[in-house]
Amino acid sequence: MALLVPNIGEIESLRYLIAQNNFVADLEDTSPRNLVLKLFTSNTTPAEGDVPSQTAYFEPYIDGNVNGYGTTANTGYPVCVDNRIDQDYTAQYGVLLNGSRWVIKNVGSGTTATYPEQTFTFTGPAGNIYGYYVTRANNMPVSVQGVNHAASVGIGTTVTKGNNTDPCIGVVGNRFFVVDPQVSINDLTLGQYVAGNAGVQTGTRIIGLDRALQVVYLDKPLIDNIQVATDPSVTFSFGKISIVNHGLQRGDILYVAAGSGNTTLESNVYTVFDSPNADEFVTTPSLTATSNGVLGLNTATLYSSIMYAERFTNGPYNIQNNGDQIKITLNVALD
Repeated sequence: MALLVPNIGEIESLRYLIAQNNFVADLEDTSPRNLVLKLFTSNTTPAEGDVPSQTAYFEPYIDGNVNGYGTTANTGYPVCVDNRIDQDYTAQYGVLLNGSRWVIKNVGSGTTATYPEQTFTFTGPAGNIYGYYVTRANNMPVSVQGVNHAASVGIGTTVTKGNNTDPCIGVVGNRFFVVDPQVSINDLTLGQYVAGNAGVQTGTRIIGLDRALQVVYLDKPLIDNIQVATDPSVTFSFGKISIVNHGLQRGDILYVAAGSGNTTLESNVYTVFDSPNADEFVTTPSLTATSNGVLGLNTATLYSSIMYAERFTNGPYNIQNNGDQIKITLNVALD
């Protein structure tokens, strides 16, 4: 049976989708990141299965309709201007949108969010502009975003929870166990591999966490009890991405494309879970860098993830001169 979303549900869904729910003080830090409006100069017609790549959705950093990632834009394509003092996205190109400026209305049987017109003014030739897309804001610098095979993927730090004093407790057959409330689980997240205990099946992963109740949910049932009498500890492992000066912070969303020789990493959308230093970060879901003891070490390419994209109906628009402009009014609809 298809899910029916009534008009009031569409309003609430749009508020979260476009980050227009940050009017409540307590939601300002937990609301999704604001969005960035970007142009693309690849001859791309948006389709359901699209992902950013070396041949699609690259931005007009340079003239000639070619991929210019890794270089500073010389076309006048703008660097983001921060619209909140608590966030910094000035390493990113495009127009940073302010969630507070969206206007949401019910129109007939649908619901539409509209953003004020935005203008891109170029300073020189930029080739054909075929359309635009919207991403969640992140602060990847020019030297990182879209640079082919710039990141390496490896094994992160292994963490262990539970001991005789503050144990993990699980019952055979259940797909969960409980961590003692004296033990923090803030460094656990979805997708991490679970091992180090006879009660845990090989290849088991975390599929859910209840941080308030300290419950870890698993994708496979326990094959023995986890208890003080046998072994009250459980070990978790996860992958990490290494890249010099990545600029990312917790909550940033990006698309990670596995290198051609990387057979274990899933190319997908990830959220930055932690950034222990300027050159490393880990994600949620956890990167698949180890599976049943098999290491998956190779490269990856990092992109801003595409939320939605549109090709200009009357385009492409050829940018040739200083002062040439493209104006866009965004309308996001649920029907």
